[in-house]
Amino acid sequence: MKKRVLSMLLVASMTGALLAGCGSGGTASTDASADAAADTNTAAAGTETAADAAATDGEAVTLKWAIWDQETTPYWNALKEAYEAANPNVTIEMVDLGSTDYMTVLATELSGSGSDFDVVTIKDVPGYATLVQKNTLESLDDYIADAGINLADFNGITDQVTVDGSLYELPFRSDYWLIYYNKDVFEEHGFRIPEGIDDAYTLDEVYEMAKEVSTPEMVGIKIIMNKGEGLIYGLSPLFDSAGAPLVSEDGSKADGYINSEKSVETAVKLQKFFDDKLANIDPTPTEFQDQKAAMWIAGNINQVVQFDDFPDLHWGATYLPKTGDHVVSNCGSWTLGISKDCKDPDAAYVALEFMTNSESTRLYGEVGGYPPARKSAYENNTQWDEYPYSLAKEQLFEAAVPRPKTPVYTVLTSKFAEAMLDIFTGSDAKESLDAVASYVDDEYARVKDSIK
Repeated sequence: MKKRVLSMLLVASMTGALLAGCGSGGTASTDASADAAADTNTAAAGTETAADAAATDGEAVTLKWAIWDQETTPYWNALKEAYEAANPNVTIEMVDLGSTDYMTVLATELSGSGSDFDVVTIKDVPGYATLVQKNTLESLDDYIADAGINLADFNGITDQVTVDGSLYELPFRSDYWLIYYNKDVFEEHGFRIPEGIDDAYTLDEVYEMAKEVSTPEMVGIKIIMNKGEGLIYGLSPLFDSAGAPLVSEDGSKADGYINSEKSVETAVKLQKFFDDKLANIDPTPTEFQDQKAAMWIAGNINQVVQFDDFPDLHWGATYLPKTGDHVVSNCGSWTLGISKDCKDPDAAYVALEFMTNSESTRLYGEVGGYPPARKSAYENNTQWDEYPYSLAKEQLFEAAVPRPKTPVYTVLTSKFAEAMLDIFTGSDAKESLDAVASYVDDEYARVKDSIK
C-alpha cells in the first residue's frame, strides 16, 4: 500500500509537463474542421495491429468519449469524423461534461457504479493521478508494446506520467505562451522586435515599453489571464528564467526557493507593473483585442482564435520575456485514456492510438493552433515553420520547462496565485512568498507523514 501511495505522489510531482493549458478551445471555421478531418482520415491510417482488427472488422461498435466544450472546440468533431470514416463499423458518441470542474466530474463518473465511458480526455496530472489511484483507467502498456509505439516521439512527456512502470494515458496536444503586441503602437514608438530567442526582451525592457505607451485609454500590458492556474502557468517561466525555481528539484521543499532572493526580486519586478498602473488587476477578457492594452502575455488559443474576430487589431507576437540569461517557456498537454469499465478496450485503444498518432496530433494545430505532442508531427509540417507558430516551436524545443514538480502542487498553485494577487495589490513580496513557502512545506510534511 505504501508503494502505491508513493507512486501516486510521484505522479503528482510530475505535474508540470502535462498540466493543461489555461482555458478551453475556441471557435474556428467549420470548413477548416472538415478539411482537417479529411486530411487526418487520409493520412492517419497506420499499420493494422491485432487491436486494429477489433475496430475495423466485426459487428458494430459504439464508443463513448468523455470531452468538454464540444461546441467551441472544433477538433473534437474533426477527430470523430475522421475516425468513423476510417472505421465504418465504429460510432463515437461524445459526452460533453463541460469545462468547469471537468476532472472532478469525470472522477466522480468513473468511480461511481455503472460508468459506461470508454475513452476519456484528461486535462491535468493531478486529475490523472486521482484516476489512477482510484483504479479507473486501463494500463496501456501491452497496447503500446503491440503497436510498436516509440515513446521517445513524445519528447519525454510520457516518462513524466509513468506510474510503477506503467502508462495510463497518451498525450495528444501541447501548449505555449507568447507576448502579443499591438503593431501600430510598437511602430509608432519605434520599439525593436527580437530577431531570435536569444534576443528576446528582458522583463525590465517590457516594463519600460509598457511605461512609455501607457495612457488613460490603454495600459501597457495585460498580465493576468485568470486568477487561478493561469498565474503559475504564465508567470513561473519568469521565475525559472531568473534562476528561481519555486520548489526544490525533488519537490520536497519550497522554503529557500519560492521565497529566495531571486524569487522575491522577480515578484517585485512584476509588482511594479501594477503599482505604476501599467497593468490592470481586473482586465476584461478582450482588453488586448479591444486595444486597451498594448501587450499581452497569453496562450496560443488567443491569437489563433480570438484575434480573427477583431479586424481592426494589427497584432504581432514574440518570445516570452526573460529575467535571466535566457528565455524559459511554459509547456503542457492534454491526454487520452481508457476507462476501466470499457467493455471493448481493444476497440477503445484503436481510437486512442488514432487520436494520438503523428498525423492526428497535427490536426490540433491546423484546427485550434495547438502544437502537436509528438516530435514527428513537426516533420514536413510547414505550419510550425511559419510565423508566429515558428516562435512557439522554437520555445518548446529549446526553452520549455514544466511547471513545478511537487506532490503538493494543487496547494502550491492556489497559494502562489493568492500571493501574487496580494503582491499585485500592494502586499510585501517577501512576506507573501514566505507565507507560501511555510504553508506548502507544512502540507508536504503532512502528506509525507500520512504514508509512514
